[in-house]
Amino acid sequence: MARIVGGLGIAHTPSMGIEYDRGMRDGFDPRWQRWFDGTRPVHRWLAELRPSQIIVVYNDHLNHFDFRAYPTLAIGIGGSFPQADEGWGPRPFPELPGDPRWGLHLAEFLVREEDFDLTLCQELAVDHGIYSWLPYVMDLPWSVPITPIAVNMIRQPLPTSRRLCQLGIALRRAVTAFDSDERVLIVATGGMSHQISGARFGIANEDFDRYFLRTLPQGLKELAAIPQEDYMRYGGTDSVELVLWFAMRAALSHEAQPAYTFQTFPQITGCGVLAMAEPDAAIAHPARETPGSRPIA
Repeated sequence: MARIVGGLGIAHTPSMGIEYDRGMRDGFDPRWQRWFDGTRPVHRWLAELRPSQIIVVYNDHLNHFDFRAYPTLAIGIGGSFPQADEGWGPRPFPELPGDPRWGLHLAEFLVREEDFDLTLCQELAVDHGIYSWLPYVMDLPWSVPITPIAVNMIRQPLPTSRRLCQLGIALRRAVTAFDSDERVLIVATGGMSHQISGARFGIANEDFDRYFLRTLPQGLKELAAIPQEDYMRYGGTDSVELVLWFAMRAALSHEAQPAYTFQTFPQITGCGVLAMAEPDAAIAHPARETPGSRPIA
């Protein structure tokens, strides 16, 4: 049967992608050099992990969906997923590879066995929710199929933290129900402390970001019990995207252990990463530490 070998929680932000392109061309601004350096251990970790399928739980930023029809949960099923134009033209990256057979299995299982009402998308353009961080952690060509699952983090009512945990549990069941030897990585991505509108524009709460990263590996229930309104209060309105990370942690076993964590605040949005491995994943911890990083034994 297919199995989950690890999970990755990682922040996303438009500036992360813009700064990657600029940094690889002209050299990184010191603020973003720190983030680039902090993702190097994740890059090595993923190469060692060797996933054959990646499921990414993310949120679309009104670049594919809009207020005329914004689903609570949507899954992409297709051979590839194009890059969404966010207003400054496409970045120099190919479409994300997909696997229709795998996507269809996940969709059928989540709907028929787990009672999730999914919007099925044969065409799905993906924005910085995935494209901003992916080049930092995986080299081209992107050959591992990606199944994107978009979650509404834009328009009230948002799905509850409990529902995000249920999604993770359901994904684990769906993966193990597939008769293959696939090695599956579960990724959840949402910005950490940030607010992009209103009087608190640009707010940062690095203490809250560090608390979240420190607590999630063994304290999912504690974090999920915090009202979503408090996430908005502590970390800015848009930090509620952190609840997406619950799907990643809930998809892993209780025995999964953190391999690496890193946090910084380069610009506008808190940026952090948490890599977790299942005990039978047969990989080592990242080889080198980065200032501000924390490999955890």
